[in-house]
Amino acid sequence: MKKNKTDEINKPIDQKTLFGFDSYFIFFEKLIQNGRLPNSIMLSGQKGTGKATFIYHFINFLLSKNEENKYDRKNFSINHNSSSYKLIKSGTHPNLFFLDSLNDENIKIEQIRKLLLFLNKSAYNDGIKIVLLDNAEHLNINSSNALLKAIEEPTFNTYFFIINNDSKKILNTIKSRCIDFKINFNLKEKRNIFYKISNEYDLNFVESDLDNFLYFDTHGNFLKYLSALNGSKIDESNNYLSCIDHFMNLYIEKNDPKILNYLSVFIQSFYNRLSLKNSQLIANYHRNLYKILYLIRDMKTFHLDKKNLFFSIDKIIKNER
Repeated sequence: MKKNKTDEINKPIDQKTLFGFDSYFIFFEKLIQNGRLPNSIMLSGQKGTGKATFIYHFINFLLSKNEENKYDRKNFSINHNSSSYKLIKSGTHPNLFFLDSLNDENIKIEQIRKLLLFLNKSAYNDGIKIVLLDNAEHLNINSSNALLKAIEEPTFNTYFFIINNDSKKILNTIKSRCIDFKINFNLKEKRNIFYKISNEYDLNFVESDLDNFLYFDTHGNFLKYLSALNGSKIDESNNYLSCIDHFMNLYIEKNDPKILNYLSVFIQSFYNRLSLKNSQLIANYHRNLYKILYLIRDMKTFHLDKKNLFFSIDKIIKNER
């Protein structure tokens, strides 16, 4: 892989390249240029669609405008030499307040009180003040009511970006005071995003592989898959057998069901490539593919012995060569 940075893949704050949000970014940019950006913006949608990553990019764009190493608007990319980015990453930017749930626990009233103290301070260098609230579905009733008051009476030049993965859990009174953007990508858009990610990380997958990756349903899950592959020192575009071995060993070590999902996708891609090389054996390839996928399904459902089943899968795959 061109970029072997597991943390960069895992954390929205560290993802320096933005995927799939070009139109949203341009729209928000026009709003701020025309002085019409709402004080309270909500982004709602499935976890892993890139909502937090997008907002981090837009915040970097806003806060680095007057810097020499400002946000790369042309390529929708964060400049790692930006002083604003370094302050945001370290959690010390004076004009940004980040609020999130800890380990999926409720966002507590004490956290909102700290936010209120931030709002009562003047912005550094007369700039804008930004509040980023992630996983807002974890607000409890007390913290929700305290946040509501802050949103209702925003201080000068202050913007709230509120991200949630389940808008049904957000108080209607909060939602009614925000402009809510529903983030969702259709199959064509997801396919295009996965293609861009593949290029960014120099993966060189064939076109049929991208259809398999739609199994991950969000590009956040696809990036987690790349993270699981990181550190293996495997060229996944050319050495599928090594990748399959890697995920088998990783599952034996960590026993994480998600790894079986990654394994299934790689096996499907492996058989896609075989079918392209030798179309006369497609029926045989499909039969063996589904035999393997059923074995993986049974392993997850009935908690069967991993090593014995992987031995059987490995034998089927290596006989294809």
